[in-house]
Parts: sequence; C-alpha cells; structure tokens
Amino acid sequence: MIEERRKQDRFLDLHNDDILWANMIRAQQDLLMMDRKEMTDDVLYDLLKMGVLDWETPNDRLNQTTPAMRHSTAMMMRMLSRVMQLEAKVRSASCSSYDIN
Repeated sequence: MIEERRKQDRFLDLHNDDILWANMIRAQQDLLMMDRKEMTDDVLYDLLKMGVLDWETPNDRLNQTTPAMRHSTAMMMRMLSRVMQLEAKVRSASCSSYDIN
C-alpha cells in the first residue's frame, strides 16, 4: 500500500521546483531498485544514470542539474517503468500461450 502511494503520489501540495525534486528522488529510488537484467539497453541505462545520479561522486547523490534536465529525466524514468511493466506482461502472456499449445 505504501509502495503504491509512493509510485502514484503527484505531490500536488508542493511548488513546481519541489515537485521536480520529489520526482527525482523517486527516480533515484527506482533506478537503484531496478533489476539490471530487465534493462537490456545499456546506453539508455547510462543516460538515465547520468540524469539521475551525480556520476562524479561514488555515493549515488542526486544530480544537481537544471530544472529542464530534472523534468525530462523524471518523465523518462516514469515512461520506462511503464514500458518495462508492459514488456513483462507481454512476455508472461506469450510464455503462457506456449504452455497451452
């Protein structure tokens, strides 16, 4: 329940720049929890990591980028999550259709 709220919170009680930071924090958590085996595009992963994390420091701090960069990175992480969920559903459906035949 708490995990679902974390994923769906729109942060409507915050100002725009704070909403971007809240979404970047969520993107950071999602990136660090992501199963690397499911992420098949290494270039996309590296680009997301550059957008989310300060890659010059070893402790996975948030990247202090411009608001436009934070916005596009947070939006891309959200879209990637949806794509990966759909890919998993298709994979599951295609595996179960092979089991029937």
